[in-house]
Amino acid sequence: MKLEVLDMKKKFDSRVDELRKQMDDYKKNNDVMEELKKAHQKELAAYIQEHNKKYNELLKEKLNMEDSLKAQHEAEKAQLNKDWDKKLKEAIEKVRKEE
Repeated sequence: MKLEVLDMKKKFDSRVDELRKQMDDYKKNNDVMEELKKAHQKELAAYIQEHNKKYNELLKEKLNMEDSLKAQHEAEKAQLNKDWDKKLKEAIEKVRKEE
């Protein structure tokens, strides 16, 4: 009977040691997973920041181009108005001379 108790205690101690080892492995795996999560979050943040920067640059370029085209349009419109005013004045003068 004493041998059985000792044998059971030995098996129990063995199981406890095995369980401790599994718990240590689990803790190590959790630590590794946390490190991987942090690395992934850092990488994702850098990726997002880089692409936001590219997007902002493209948006800035587009807005600058729109401003440039608008200024060009306004200049051409002003020139056309000036040309038409000149032609109108010439036409009026021609009609007055013919009267």
